[in-house]
Amino acid sequence: MTASPSGRRAPVDAGAGIVVSAENAGLGNRLKSWVSAMRLSPRALVVWPVTPNMPARFSDLFSNDCEVDGVPAAASVYSAWRLAILPEDEAHLPAGFATAGAGAHPLIRAVGKAWWQLRGRPDDRYRYMLFPKTHSSRTTRADARHIDFEYGRIPQPIRDAYVPLFARIAVRPEIVERVDAWASDVGIDDHTVGVQIRTWRDDSRRHAKYHRAAFGRLVGLMEREPAETRFLAVADDDGVLARLAERFGGARILTFPRRTPRAESWASPAGVAEDLADMLLLARTRRMFASYLSTFSETAWWLGGASADVTVF
Repeated sequence: MTASPSGRRAPVDAGAGIVVSAENAGLGNRLKSWVSAMRLSPRALVVWPVTPNMPARFSDLFSNDCEVDGVPAAASVYSAWRLAILPEDEAHLPAGFATAGAGAHPLIRAVGKAWWQLRGRPDDRYRYMLFPKTHSSRTTRADARHIDFEYGRIPQPIRDAYVPLFARIAVRPEIVERVDAWASDVGIDDHTVGVQIRTWRDDSRRHAKYHRAAFGRLVGLMEREPAETRFLAVADDDGVLARLAERFGGARILTFPRRTPRAESWASPAGVAEDLADMLLLARTRRMFASYLSTFSETAWWLGGASADVTVF
């Protein structure tokens, strides 16, 4: 048996059948990898490295007894950010299913994007991006049978397989209690629209490519909502939330009262814990405006039961 950094011990006797999640990127990526390991094996464990962009330990965020500090002998490793696709899923996923990062010919995407713009359809952005983000060959299937970022397009049998696994994630009680108390105070309900903004403030190229135009599309979506609609807004930067509050009024823009700056959330365990709180709050909404290519909103959607209506801007 191997001790975790928190002092707990997980049942990791050497042997076949163990799958260890070892993704080392951000919060959403790690949760997707962990849940994939759960789907691949009932003996799913997690290696959770502390890195510059993930200063929080597993035990700072979760109470599940599954963390290990190394991969046991004969265990398999799952280190991809994509949700695992099992052979039984393929019957529900035709070849070429994925629209996020798919390899459609640029001319086809260009025609599609022009049609999308003329119709004013901001929710088809994945399919019609002129230059969609590509992904490494390590995680991308040539047949594009992926479900990542596909939200409502995901076939129900696959949703039914994954939702109970996301429900197994046990967030630390003190985080959940704080989320519950604030959500009750502000009255988050079925008429509250979740807004998740990834500004890519840590990457100037992606900030220019993905966020600048997207913010205008988001404002357009929000302006089309009835005046009584409120927005639960989360972001990776406080400044963009202030812009929304200035435009729509503080009474309509609900933001969790964090103790850490959003732009510095990756700098401390407390900041990551408040990111997780934002994710749990977003998961409570039944409609969501979500940033393109953000696993944060995607993971929140799964945590909320994979039933919210999502518009990608």
